[in-house]
Amino acid sequence: MEKATEKKDNSGSETEDCSAKAPQTTVTVIRLKAKHDGGDGSPPQPWWRKRKERIFRKKTLYSRFPILKWLSVYSAQDFVADLVAGITIGVTVIPQGLAYATVAGLPPQYGLYASYMGCLVYALLGSTHAITIGPTALMALVTYDSGATLMGPEAAVLLAFLTGCIVLLLGLLNFGFLIDFIAAPVVAGFTSASAFTIATTQIESLLGLKFEEEGFLHTWIAVFEHIEETKKWDAVLGFSSVAVLLLLRIFDQIQLGKEGEMTRWQRWFNSGCWLISVSRNAIVIIVGSLIAYALTEPGSDSYPFTLTGTIPGGFPPFKLPAFSIQNGDESYTFVEICKNLGSSLYVAPLVAVLESIAIAKAFAKGKRVDASQEMIAIGTSNILGSFASSFPITGSFSRTSVNAASGVRTPFGGLYTAALVILAITVLTPYFFFIPKSCLAAVIICAVIFMVEVHLVKMVWRSKRIDLIPFGVTFVFCLFVGLEQGILIGTAVNLGMLLYSTARPRIRIHKIQTPSVEYLLITPDRSLVFTAMEYFMSSVRKSSALYPGIIVVMDMSHVSSADFTTAYGFENMIKSLHKHHHKLVLTKTKPDVLRILSRMGCDLHVHGDGTDLELLLKDVATSTSTPVRLSVASSSSSSSSDGQSSQVEETSVNVSIDPDLEK
Repeated sequence: MEKATEKKDNSGSETEDCSAKAPQTTVTVIRLKAKHDGGDGSPPQPWWRKRKERIFRKKTLYSRFPILKWLSVYSAQDFVADLVAGITIGVTVIPQGLAYATVAGLPPQYGLYASYMGCLVYALLGSTHAITIGPTALMALVTYDSGATLMGPEAAVLLAFLTGCIVLLLGLLNFGFLIDFIAAPVVAGFTSASAFTIATTQIESLLGLKFEEEGFLHTWIAVFEHIEETKKWDAVLGFSSVAVLLLLRIFDQIQLGKEGEMTRWQRWFNSGCWLISVSRNAIVIIVGSLIAYALTEPGSDSYPFTLTGTIPGGFPPFKLPAFSIQNGDESYTFVEICKNLGSSLYVAPLVAVLESIAIAKAFAKGKRVDASQEMIAIGTSNILGSFASSFPITGSFSRTSVNAASGVRTPFGGLYTAALVILAITVLTPYFFFIPKSCLAAVIICAVIFMVEVHLVKMVWRSKRIDLIPFGVTFVFCLFVGLEQGILIGTAVNLGMLLYSTARPRIRIHKIQTPSVEYLLITPDRSLVFTAMEYFMSSVRKSSALYPGIIVVMDMSHVSSADFTTAYGFENMIKSLHKHHHKLVLTKTKPDVLRILSRMGCDLHVHGDGTDLELLLKDVATSTSTPVRLSVASSSSSSSSDGQSSQVEETSVNVSIDPDLEK
């Protein structure tokens, strides 16, 4: 409100005629501001800006909580499809969780603790309908390599918490683009080496051996040294389980009848074969447990197989992870734990994000994948999972494939998977005693052997064989040195190859002779950034030295970006050319590149749109003064307009010449 005090007088339209006896009064006039006024003196905002802000806030809310997009249209058909898929994944994740916990060096129950929280969180924050979050072989191996198990299971739980915090922070800062710096050959080498390493760690359980050696090479040496100690029945059951798992894997390919022409019985038969195929892990575990139970004499403490043993039932306390650990006689502070975890503090978040985003892109069906939102979901899953004693988790490719094949429609299927896992933790743990370790080893081996990226190696061989170098380097170092060192070295080699390609542009150099002018045409095939300038300048000096006093024309059509080093290099190159009586003309130059060069004060001629290049070259050739201007002539055509033929001669300098021009 505004208040204005006005005294009445005898003039103006706002005065009132009053008697002489009436006392002079003061009138307070209150003026209300218009509705559109900001109230603070600021100019009114247009209606479209307010509507745009509301739409932006709504989109942000929907992008951060994707459940809001589909929950309002969730139907009974969606419920049935998600229920079937969720139960199918639950049957799959229970035996896998028990097995992956042993890979991580943890008691089997920690695999169950890691199997349900990610499903619950991803139902709320997940952006891809088919992804399932939980324990994976790769994350279990990273946990084992971190040395967390040497400090006790609490260290693995703390690693999950720290992994979640790092991934969540990167997601909130929209740093999802950082994953693009790790090339596909590096990722393929990493996953392939991890598959061999994981399978190697299970040979001990598969054969019933016991030894202390670790690592790929040392494990195989120990296997051959202790091969005589192999437990016959463990080996028989283990290899039989591998054979059965591989056989059941192809059951889903059995089809009776043609699509659209199947009878009811044929559809039931095909569905039964598919269900047997996706439940093969549970089938092998259940049958192996029954065999072990049947062959065990009542009251006897000796068993025909090496068994999993007692698994505590019920849930651990839901609490913040311990930041100081007491493991036997050893105590560790938070700083000591982080020092012992070492490089796993960045490898675990990296692997979690890489695996999950790769799966999301594979099952997005051409849709855009919000990498930052996936990182938020993975980070939150690990943070809340650590409250439930989970080790680091991420998206599982094998279970996601089963989930998609089961017909899941929304991330809500994860709720039913989590419910089944919770039921197993509370009710079924006493029955896990008789699970043979060789069966668990068979489940892991059959899951990871298909992680070896043989198909990608074939594609790289057909397309660009030099990309096999980062694949091979990553594979070898991950296998024989360590996962952390391998992925770092592989990424460094790949980035080095990328920088080398930018530092060595392909340069085509032609000597062109027309009836009126002679000039040297130089065409780089990519941008001239700081890594390429020294090589480019050397090539220009060598080629121009062969033809004293010739005009040098640079075709900049492929140069889309430049930097300070580019402009500084051009300035020095122009001075060198002028010293040897050469004149420089740029043609087909991008405006952004031209702006950078002009701000540096480079003395050169520029051929733009409008006139013929040959006319400009005539003018430059007859000019006796050194150009101290930016001479912008006009024409995008670099050919002669009078139709006269030109003679092209290629120089013999140490640069790459296009094979198509070697005629």
